Amino acid sequence: MEHLFLEFTQQAKATISAHIASILHENQPMFSRISGTGAWLASEMEDFADSGKMLRGSLAILGAQLLGMQNQKNSVSLAAGLELLQAGLLVHDDIMDHDEKRRGKPTFHIRIRNKIQWPDQALSAPLAVQLAEAQSICAGDLFFFLAWQEIAYLPQRVSVTVAQEHAKVTLAQMQDVALGYVEGFPDISSVIEMYRHKTARYTVALPLMAGALLLDNCTSEVLKSLERLGESLGIVFQLQDDRLGLFGDETAIGKPVGSDLKEGKKTPYILALIPQLSESEMKRFNSIFRAQALEPSELEWIRSLIVSRGVDAKIRSLIDNQIELARKALADLGQFEAVSEETMILLADFIDYSLSRER
Repeated sequence: MEHLFLEFTQQAKATISAHIASILHENQPMFSRISGTGAWLASEMEDFADSGKMLRGSLAILGAQLLGMQNQKNSVSLAAGLELLQAGLLVHDDIMDHDEKRRGKPTFHIRIRNKIQWPDQALSAPLAVQLAEAQSICAGDLFFFLAWQEIAYLPQRVSVTVAQEHAKVTLAQMQDVALGYVEGFPDISSVIEMYRHKTARYTVALPLMAGALLLDNCTSEVLKSLERLGESLGIVFQLQDDRLGLFGDETAIGKPVGSDLKEGKKTPYILALIPQLSESEMKRFNSIFRAQALEPSELEWIRSLIVSRGVDAKIRSLIDNQIELARKALADLGQFEAVSEETMILLADFIDYSLSRER
């Protein structure tokens, strides 16, 4: 049986996608006046933004409905703005991680590299890569400015909250990137804390809180409950992403399984596994971690260790603890008279969906 929350997000995505399409259509004349590939760029930006689940935008609409918003104009603008910000962050993230696929399609810098026609092959391959990445960084910035064009019309307390939370996610991203380069492995608790700001708050807590802040009857107590709910479910979301990166299906998750290993990401799965390895196993692990190519047998070896050494069970316990905190926050939220019962049902189903998602 399909989750009620999934049905809601599918309906919300259709609304958000249509609004993003209208934003890019309205701005296409500006694109074309300045850039010779303006029409192509607007089309690719629309496709890139439209390729995801639009979870953040859907949660923003849900947050507004929580307190009884009937007029969707502001909530859809907020949702579209958050999704455009997310698209810009992903464009930059893919360059940093050297990813070539996102959601089963080429990443934005690969799209640009494939599009550009090199006159008389004047540019060498390395220069072509540099140019495509530089232009893709600009495209990411363009997503940001179009997003802010939407968000700037919203109440000040909403736009300030969005700006502050994206500043935090940027700082957490810097920390995450640094972890991939430094020697040694941090403790799991410090990575979970980094997840709190890099993923949890801006993926779940921020959209719910910003949506609720669109209404005058949003109190600090409601915000605190949404914050706790969002942080817990956001941490679950990231831990599930880490698991899917090892055990998921490439068709479903839209990128190669094992790419986190190739990129040297120190996820809680890896951090919990390291102390369990013998000297010879550690030597083999080091030959796999950050390797340019990952053989299926090597990925399967890592998977088997994660299961047999109890790592999967340990991370599952962390997930269960966060789910328990989320259910407590939801129960606290239900005590407020202004809260919509229908929205509470959707949030409860969101908790269940978070435990079972495969993409």
